[in-house]
Amino acid sequence: MMGFVSFAGLAEMIRENVHRVPGDVDLIVGIPRSGMIPAYMIGLYLNRVVVDLEGFLVDQPIGHGSTRPAVAVPPSPMQARSILLVDDSALMGGSIRSAVKRLRDAGYTGRITECAAIVVPEATDKVDLYFSIMPLPRLFEWNAFHHVLVEGACFDMDGILCADPTEEENDDGERYRAFLGCARPHVRPTRRIAHIVSARLERYRPETEAWLAANGIEYGTLHLVNLPTAEERRRQGAHVVHKARVYMETGAPLFYESEPEQARQIARLSHKPVLCTHDMTLHLPDRLDVVAMARTMRWHMKTPLSLMKKRVKRLLIGHPAR
Repeated sequence: MMGFVSFAGLAEMIRENVHRVPGDVDLIVGIPRSGMIPAYMIGLYLNRVVVDLEGFLVDQPIGHGSTRPAVAVPPSPMQARSILLVDDSALMGGSIRSAVKRLRDAGYTGRITECAAIVVPEATDKVDLYFSIMPLPRLFEWNAFHHVLVEGACFDMDGILCADPTEEENDDGERYRAFLGCARPHVRPTRRIAHIVSARLERYRPETEAWLAANGIEYGTLHLVNLPTAEERRRQGAHVVHKARVYMETGAPLFYESEPEQARQIARLSHKPVLCTHDMTLHLPDRLDVVAMARTMRWHMKTPLSLMKKRVKRLLIGHPAR
């Protein structure tokens, strides 16, 4: 089982829990880079100014927009009486402890409330405040293309690594060949992808390999469909079958798929999780639904009851797990 948190899921956690932030906090300090995401969300909900840790340490002047006046803006970071130090997650609390030490070494004497949006069960006592408990393995939308999982995963190509062809371009002829050479890059993972699994035809391998090389995308194996034409591929419905087969044979821990219906079908056929990048939803195979529900309930037993009820309700009515 794998846990997944999208930007929307993180916003929901914060929205449901932001009342637990101490009322005397007059500055939000985010730990770059991932910690800035929940820090800004919390700051917007509480109407508090947000600064990054490095800016705080040099006592950089505080600025904010003019759309709405921020509440209780201290003259400078070091003059804040109480700060909320925020990271996106905590395993052993090392990053937050290191940040606290840097703040104290820089001379800050005010109150520090340590906050991690998501913690593992073993880290609930490592911070002062958290919004959700989620054990490993887990994946966040903001690190989905940079996580170590990428190095063992299967990736769809069109719609993820590059833009999908238009209807005019997708003619299985000269227009399609032109598209293959100049397709617009979409996402560039920062790790080497284990398997690129595309429904492109085998005869387009040279153009596909050339495009990947030109765009600096590192990968292990490129799996294409060995059929003569796109019409034959459609007739056989080979898109999903090909992807699910490779996913099962490679033993990959996760499949990244851009098309929602294909994502659902790959999860069903492979009995393994599939991350749909179109709406950032983690699809779990049907046979794991009961396990997913039980683990979700256990993960969130220390979060407010209202949030746990919402998540269990999603599972009960058949929504994809997040």
